[in-house]
Amino acid sequence: MNTTATTTEKVLIHLENNVKTITINNPKSKNSVSPEMGTSILKALGASKLDGTRVIVITGAEGNFCSGADLTGNGMQNPKQYDVTTYLRTAFHPLVLTMRTIDIPIIAKVRGVAAGIGANFALAADMVYASENAMFSQIFTNIALSSDGGGAYWMVEALGYKKAFELMVKAAKISAADAEKWGMVNQLCKDEDLDAQVDEMVQFLATGPFVAIQKTKANLREALKGSIETTLEAEANNQLANFQTDDFIEGVMAFMQKRKPQFKGK
Repeated sequence: MNTTATTTEKVLIHLENNVKTITINNPKSKNSVSPEMGTSILKALGASKLDGTRVIVITGAEGNFCSGADLTGNGMQNPKQYDVTTYLRTAFHPLVLTMRTIDIPIIAKVRGVAAGIGANFALAADMVYASENAMFSQIFTNIALSSDGGGAYWMVEALGYKKAFELMVKAAKISAADAEKWGMVNQLCKDEDLDAQVDEMVQFLATGPFVAIQKTKANLREALKGSIETTLEAEANNQLANFQTDDFIEGVMAFMQKRKPQFKGK
């Protein structure tokens, strides 16, 4: 067993058996995030490329995922003078982009509130598992703001333009059941079953053919931004990398021998 844990006051990071759990730990404000917390999460994601992480789980402490950005910081009291563009570009854009571009699968485990940029952290993940009490909201228009953290992108990706527009301008509270129905959530779970169901998927990914899983994420990312031509090219290039792995040889041998493959992630 390989276990490491690092802690900042409001972000907890735990790595065990190639699974990294990042917990947003600011429960007094339903886990709102400050720029410093965003930096801590970003560093944890970056370290995952070197520390053996094969799956990342992002969650929140004490019954909520993340209520959005912490609006109590310096400068927020005088918003007309506040450079919010620079704030977003430096505090959260690198984090959201890394979640999508890192070739390690990310699961958002959501209980309670996932609002504002917190909702968008969840939607930026590759998979979302949610308890029945989860609530998602692009809450921005309630305080006369438009979306940030990629909300416009994630909502259109999941819902299409018209439904995304409706739910965003209304700052609608989206139940976990509706989020699943509309494609925002992969798996809806009873609260008492959420951890076990996430763990089951985590183990499937952590013990699977890691290079192939990485390249699948890369192929899908290209498909979202590109064309059939660029996607075909990405698939061809990534397949070459898969052909060089021990797992590919093991997969072929297991198929021929009619047994379950024993992947090493290499």
